[in-house]
Amino acid sequence: MKILLPIRQLWQWRHLLWYLVKSDLKVAYKNKLLGFLWSILDPLMMMVVYVILVQYIFKRGGPQFPVLLFSALLAWRWFVYSLQQATTSLTSKAKLIQTVAFPKVVLPTQHVVTGFMKYLFSLGALLPMLFIFDAHFTSNLLWLPLIVLIQFLFTWGLSMVCSILGVYFRDLQNILQFSLRMWFYLSPGLYSVADRIPERLQPIYMLNPFAALFNAYKNVLVRGEPPSFYIWIALGVGLLFVALGLLLYAQKDPHLAKEV
Repeated sequence: MKILLPIRQLWQWRHLLWYLVKSDLKVAYKNKLLGFLWSILDPLMMMVVYVILVQYIFKRGGPQFPVLLFSALLAWRWFVYSLQQATTSLTSKAKLIQTVAFPKVVLPTQHVVTGFMKYLFSLGALLPMLFIFDAHFTSNLLWLPLIVLIQFLFTWGLSMVCSILGVYFRDLQNILQFSLRMWFYLSPGLYSVADRIPERLQPIYMLNPFAALFNAYKNVLVRGEPPSFYIWIALGVGLLFVALGLLLYAQKDPHLAKEV
């Protein structure tokens, strides 16, 4: 099937993909005093700002609010980094695309994998917080790899789509900055679904993939509960975007050198 061509190309060019990911990580932490620790400190400092705002100024949140928020922020930063970088991944490499023959799907995938590696690094800061804030460790923690896989698929699919759209709509990244900010506030990172969303609206609200993902991360990492069944809807949405992204690359790859 033509739609599977980009996957076969990724496998054939996996060494290039890994080389680009390693280059991204080296550039990200090069000449920085704390090196890769910034992957931990950056979301940690953002969490502190939100905790001060929500718990000490607005007097909301509970005793586990910091770790619940942090578990969501780590996942969100992976998503935002991947999407923003992928959107300009083709246009920013125009000269390379025009002079070297390689599967262009490598470029958005590179940023999704880089974001995933940064996410793994940052989990090192989450682990002690789980103990400090009395997280409930249960067998439901075994759901975590599946939840991460669902986010990877959703992020990868949407990144592929945005990278193609970014070729034809050069102001897409500016639109994304506002859209992603709104998306975060419309997702339960700063609050609990049960506390802030009316029960009659929850079935509609949870169709937002990041409502399901944030809730799943909080459940398995902190609350000791399984993810809700809405996580399967997030999986379905992710697979749809992956299929759309692969189809776009199968059709557009031969023409991108002229378009960028």
